[in-house]
Amino acid sequence: MMGERIKGLRKSKSLTLKALAALLSTSPGFISEVENGLKMPGSEFLLSLKRNFDVDLNWLLTGEGEAPKEKNPVINRIDLMLEKMPEEAQRDVLKYAEEKKLLSDCLEERKVRKAA
Repeated sequence: MMGERIKGLRKSKSLTLKALAALLSTSPGFISEVENGLKMPGSEFLLSLKRNFDVDLNWLLTGEGEAPKEKNPVINRIDLMLEKMPEEAQRDVLKYAEEKKLLSDCLEERKVRKAA
């Protein structure tokens, strides 16, 4: 059932009904009704799911085709938070993450050289 796939997708992304509703510009009640098979979502809702989660519409509608790949729930939440930030804030966060990764790599390299 499509509602079960939508619910599974939501849970795999560690989203509450309220968070998914906000992301898709709808109500938590509507999403609950869709997940429970009480309402059929329209094309805008389905396209929004596709855009936000890069999900195969054929899989979403029929259960056939490629199911979404699992990502780390922490990474999913970070992605969602980044999408809601202004571009300048996104750049600052990504720059910080890159600098932190570079520092981590340098420290790891230093450990390897000391051990050798």
